[in-house]
Amino acid sequence: MDETNITRMPMIGDIAPEFRSITTKGKINFPEDYKGKWVIFFSHPADFTPVCTTEFIALSKRYEEFKALNCELLGLSIDSLHSHLAWVKNIEGIDWKGQGKVIVPFPIVADISMNVARQYGMLQTVAKTQTVRAVFIIDPESVVRAILYYPMSTGRNIDELKRVLLSLQKHDEENIATPADWQPGDDVVMGSPLTLEDAEARVKDAGDDIIAYEWYLTAKKEKTENFKVLKDKIVLEDGKGATVAFIEFPEFEPGKVEVTHTVVGDSLPGRGIAGKMTKLLAETLIAQGRKAELTCSYAVKWFNEHREYESALIDPEAEYKKASEQTDRACGIPKHRK
Repeated sequence: MDETNITRMPMIGDIAPEFRSITTKGKINFPEDYKGKWVIFFSHPADFTPVCTTEFIALSKRYEEFKALNCELLGLSIDSLHSHLAWVKNIEGIDWKGQGKVIVPFPIVADISMNVARQYGMLQTVAKTQTVRAVFIIDPESVVRAILYYPMSTGRNIDELKRVLLSLQKHDEENIATPADWQPGDDVVMGSPLTLEDAEARVKDAGDDIIAYEWYLTAKKEKTENFKVLKDKIVLEDGKGATVAFIEFPEFEPGKVEVTHTVVGDSLPGRGIAGKMTKLLAETLIAQGRKAELTCSYAVKWFNEHREYESALIDPEAEYKKASEQTDRACGIPKHRK
């Protein structure tokens, strides 16, 4: 028996196998270089193949969405670096479905020796020289959290990869589980009670926020924030329509705004409302083609920590310089007057 083809693929809960490699973006030491970030590590049967090309285009279009979730993408196929580079250049010239061309922003591991593919159990074809479509979702502590395998003939669903990532992140943040067909904003599932007393209490405590279908099957309703995007302000209202948080961005000339204040009421501690408003602001400005200058010290800090949204800023480097110089202080005096 050829023992070189016998592999023990990583299991969920394992530390991701280590490797060093050259990629289309330079050398990497994996997973050490990715500590503190989520990673979606995915393999392709070969360069210059049709299904793989469509996946690369789709992932490139969605790259900023994953990056905003503190997740990096990392590809692999059993080809040389030069083949990868030629393929990437070719992909970037394709206008798939008339939706526009892309730039491939993530690295592709060169694995012509097949060492990495063997480490990750990616060689499951008869030829043993092509990887199946494997996906490993790895958390910031380098632990394998989810594994998906597809045959070479089936392209992956990018929405599903993102959904699984969001489910894992939500589990880590709230210690809950997500049910079948869950989407962000849907109800979540609570863990099963471990004692008879807990089971009885779970049913007894059911109400507006908790639905007990059975003693072991309990859903928890998601709490949603009612944000409203106005011309120069984003506000959060409570159930009675009163404003409990807001962020202001008055326009000082066409296409340019100044982020002046972020205010969150005392009733909302620990819910990340300021960050949610600032993210919504950044997304709104990008969608509208407007750019911001920052006076609000909180906004300066937020954009410095979320540089994937720098296209919403007039002068990103100037704002990052403010972040390195600022101390804890209130919002500054607006520099622009109408």
